[in-house]
Amino acid sequence: MNCTQCKKEMDERYIIDAKGTIYCSEDCMDQYMEERESSYDSHPYEDTYLILRRGYIDLLDHWEDTLNKEKINLELLVDELLEEIDELIDDHSDFIRAEGDDGPYAWEIYQYTLKLRELQKYILAWRPNRKMLYWVTGMDTNYGSLDKNQEGIYDKICMDLYLTGYEDFILYVIKIHQHPYHWGLDYVFDNLDMAKEAYEILKPFCDKYGVELSIVESYKCEAHCEDVLEADADTYINGFFYCYSCSESQERGVFTLLELKSELTGIEKNNEERQEIIEERKDWVAPFKRKIKRSCRTYGIDTPSWVE
Repeated sequence: MNCTQCKKEMDERYIIDAKGTIYCSEDCMDQYMEERESSYDSHPYEDTYLILRRGYIDLLDHWEDTLNKEKINLELLVDELLEEIDELIDDHSDFIRAEGDDGPYAWEIYQYTLKLRELQKYILAWRPNRKMLYWVTGMDTNYGSLDKNQEGIYDKICMDLYLTGYEDFILYVIKIHQHPYHWGLDYVFDNLDMAKEAYEILKPFCDKYGVELSIVESYKCEAHCEDVLEADADTYINGFFYCYSCSESQERGVFTLLELKSELTGIEKNNEERQEIIEERKDWVAPFKRKIKRSCRTYGIDTPSWVE
């Protein structure tokens, strides 16, 4: 389609007037009206249309940036964004039931609800562009090691670094790059060259005490803990990366289709449990409902009323 005013091809940001005339932008619509000294009487659906149009465009422009700038609880943030869109769609249920059969604005409102459903599919399939981290690790050479052969080696390495003139280096890596959950020779860098430089400094001192030093490609856990662990760890759930502890949480990921159908059938047959879920009487209910809803979205199954 081309703009009525400027004749340029239009994108998703087009706008219509009360007669259904199509423009590429508000500026072109205003210019068209001014040149013809024309205007339209207010329409009962106009504000609804303009608000929904703006909401859709804002989501279209910013949803991916919104998710990419976050670092934790990404799966939960996706859920929240999808639910926000659900609410936006549900607010226009009258137009959906009538399939937009009440003039140009009603038709466009209905179309935006369909576009929002399509946008939800993209968001549901989104997965983060992870930044590779580089974990320089001396295995289990940590302060307070239970291994008597390893006991005190970390302190000895630090002392040798200090005596050789690397005092500033060791203080810097401990303060800035210490692994969030591992003490001792465990430093995390977001730059490979920096990791290699640290490795080259540390290696002679580690070799002296028989400590095996390595650089491990790693990712940060995408739950709330921000632990860092090796990138090939078997902790991907539903395409998100979790540490071993967070991956054990039952709220992560989705049910298999067979599991989902079994859960839905069992709860439909159990009135007491269903009421407990509806009233959210226990702590496990909220994460369980999120997983049910997420699973239903994934397999294109209608979400049961007791989840809402």
